[in-house]
Amino acid sequence: MKKMLIMSLVAIFFVGCASGFKSFYNPWFNENYFPQEAYLKEGEEPVLMKTSDLDAKYREVTSRWYWCIGNSGFNGPNYSENAVYRSIANFSKEVKAKVVIWSKSYTDTRNGVFSSPQTHYHSYIDAYGMGHTYTTTSYSTYSYSIDRYDYSAYFFIPIPEKYRMQYAPGFTVANLSQKDRDTYKQNVGCKIITVFENSVAYYANVFHGDIITKINGRKIYTTADFVDIRNASNIGDTWKMTIIRNGKPYKISLRFGL
Repeated sequence: MKKMLIMSLVAIFFVGCASGFKSFYNPWFNENYFPQEAYLKEGEEPVLMKTSDLDAKYREVTSRWYWCIGNSGFNGPNYSENAVYRSIANFSKEVKAKVVIWSKSYTDTRNGVFSSPQTHYHSYIDAYGMGHTYTTTSYSTYSYSIDRYDYSAYFFIPIPEKYRMQYAPGFTVANLSQKDRDTYKQNVGCKIITVFENSVAYYANVFHGDIITKINGRKIYTTADFVDIRNASNIGDTWKMTIIRNGKPYKISLRFGL
């Protein structure tokens, strides 16, 4: 009885594993935004990977030429790994993701007490031989302790080869955030986010976190400057880049292309 009551309490307090990933899914793009050949096909099974370091695993997956199409996360009790896998696999088929990375991390423990009413039925016979019934209610108090966890997942599809040239010479960039400026003591430039495997940039030893400050002598203030140079480049053009890595300037030379 006590176990049943606690399980009911869990159902009230927490999001169900089966619905959690779906209920809190955050699509990054409109449905079918990417080419159809990139999405999971009917009858295919997604690849699911559990990780303790989502940031590192995210970079690893995207560097293998994958687009991230969305993410999801929620807080809940200690679901079994099998339950989480089933939930993610089923939802991945809905959004047609081919690869999913996910993590589970303990957040806190919820403790408390609750009362459960119990109804008691009574009967008696009065002085005239008449039977009567009445009820009384008593309350049983139970304590509970439920561990809570954060569940997070990112959903990916592969980048087909014919769509990869837009990322030449093999990396993506972003503007510096305020945290980046504080960390690197650098106000201008653009930060390299993803370096794609087996690309020109990959073999030139360009790394995630490098900050580009110049390309062919032109100062890079934001990603707009980077995009201008990339759009004006032709296959085989030489890029001479100045980057900041670990607070020190470096020179990198590469041929534009993939």
